Amino acid sequence: MQELLPPSERGFAPLPGDAPVRGLRRTAASEEPPPAATAAAATAAASAIALPPEELARSRTAAWVRRTLSPLGLRFCPYTASAEVSGSGLESFGVRPAPIAYAHSEAGSVASLLVDFWAAACGMAEGGEEGVSSIVLSAPSWDDRWGEWHRTVFPLLEASVLAAGLGRTLGIVCFHPQYETPSDAWLARHRFGHMHSPSKLRRYLREHDAALAARSSESDLRWAGSYQRRSPHALINVLWARQLEAAERRRKSSSLYTRNIRAALEAGRDSLEEERRRERGELTAELAPPRPPSASPPQLEPFPPFPPP
Repeated sequence: MQELLPPSERGFAPLPGDAPVRGLRRTAASEEPPPAATAAAATAAASAIALPPEELARSRTAAWVRRTLSPLGLRFCPYTASAEVSGSGLESFGVRPAPIAYAHSEAGSVASLLVDFWAAACGMAEGGEEGVSSIVLSAPSWDDRWGEWHRTVFPLLEASVLAAGLGRTLGIVCFHPQYETPSDAWLARHRFGHMHSPSKLRRYLREHDAALAARSSESDLRWAGSYQRRSPHALINVLWARQLEAAERRRKSSSLYTRNIRAALEAGRDSLEEERRRERGELTAELAPPRPPSASPPQLEPFPPFPPP
């Protein structure tokens, strides 16, 4: 724990190694540490407490859902009401909001991951749409294996869903900490669960925001598209195919993706990547202090109006 404390921090020291719990103790000091340093030490101490892997993954994933998908954050998904509920906004199509189920897999092999995926997916299918709106399954063992994740895991998931005869029942979406939108050639063969290519995103922008299209480079569009799929851990998002179809009828995809790209670019690449790294625990409080509670959330434009069903 000692190395987690900023070198300049005074007034705190780790408990002895034989203490029954890990933590900090207050030490004598000639002066009180400044409030900012106290807050930094408290945050660092909190992050140093070891959580069970499943609990840590769920906490990080729920924070990411709240920050990027829900109305409390960037609002990338208009049907995610919060970190706990999704499927909202589709009531006119007979869809009722329901809980998000957070699942976890420690599997490091494809075979074991498929076992965990199907255990969660079968539970979802058996419980029906009223029980669960979607599954967010985290697989931290794959966090540094993006190549395998998109070249091996997702094609196998697609094949297994189709082989099980559930292609019209379940849909899956790919997320990963290192997500990079695959090439056009790859997407032509494996579109299942992936972000649109930068070339298609540019067509969307030209349709709805020509000025943004003109000033956005290829790098900007590749990052803004990929960022919408960057999560704290390797994730498999399982959705109801019927609800995906309803969402496609309820929204205009080109308008939604234009809005999301604009939101990401306006928030800024450096700022959002820092948020992502902090969410994964890669930044200490000293290097990247959390935003003060009084800070106003970014002002984003409302979602484009939906066409009538």
